[in-house]
Amino acid sequence: MANILDRIASETELTKSERKLASIILKNPAAVVNENIADLAKRACVSEPSVCRFCKRFGADGFPAFKLLLSSLVSSSDIKKVDGIKSGDSVSDVISKSIGKARSQLLNLERNIDESLISRVIDVISQSRRLIILALGLSEFIAKDIHSRMLQFGFVTEVYTDRMSQELAVATLHSSDVALVICSSGEHPDLINIVKSVKQNGAVSVVLTSDETKFKDDASLVVSVTDKISPDDESYFDNRVSLLLLSQIIVSGVSLRRALAVNANKDKLLSARKKIYNTSEKTDAVEEKVETNSKSETQSPITSIDWSPY
Repeated sequence: MANILDRIASETELTKSERKLASIILKNPAAVVNENIADLAKRACVSEPSVCRFCKRFGADGFPAFKLLLSSLVSSSDIKKVDGIKSGDSVSDVISKSIGKARSQLLNLERNIDESLISRVIDVISQSRRLIILALGLSEFIAKDIHSRMLQFGFVTEVYTDRMSQELAVATLHSSDVALVICSSGEHPDLINIVKSVKQNGAVSVVLTSDETKFKDDASLVVSVTDKISPDDESYFDNRVSLLLLSQIIVSGVSLRRALAVNANKDKLLSARKKIYNTSEKTDAVEEKVETNSKSETQSPITSIDWSPY
């Protein structure tokens, strides 16, 4: 039978309060063992009754019983997966903890992701006349990675990672254009102002950011992927793992939504990739029949659209 941490990590139907508690417990279960219910409720920004309900959901009569279940795991290797790296750790510890934290973060993203919101983001980007990608600081590499992967599918996008270029690019946006903004902190003042400018120009803004973001008042669509970054822990790593995976989901979805365009350029793109990688390997082109309709249900196959920006 799976231990309580595995059960919490794999549970997909949690309320907002339960998701907050699950995130904190999975990050550092050892800390939960050493605190009372009031401390945990305060850290998670939930009520004490919410903590009690969470404990009962996972088979404990109350918080004390829940802590007993956790304490039985504190000395096991499972805790290494969510505990932080510290002085005295071996190479084996570092490998186990780093991979374990990434695994835990990806499970957290899978549990909390809003499928209907992702569907809307894919649709909006797929039907845009022009897509610009904006980021500053530590989020720049994610913007450049999205730009590179979009080019792999033949989609011409623009990426701007300095304030002056961003302002100039945004000034020329129209209502059929989309600005994809990546902000890991959720509160970068320059990017917040950029999103306001996008709104004033009547264009669409899609923001990939962290929880408790300040973009919600002005952005068209906001996708929150992780807890808020804290300068005193390893949340920077968690944030980037989630942002990279989320960007991969969106790019993959767009490639399916715009499958007709992808197929039209498939041979040319394949030839270009062969030149880049200096390979003479032959790849057989696979013809795919694509039906075009307007279905956008999250459980239905992503359908292609015949869309031209001009």
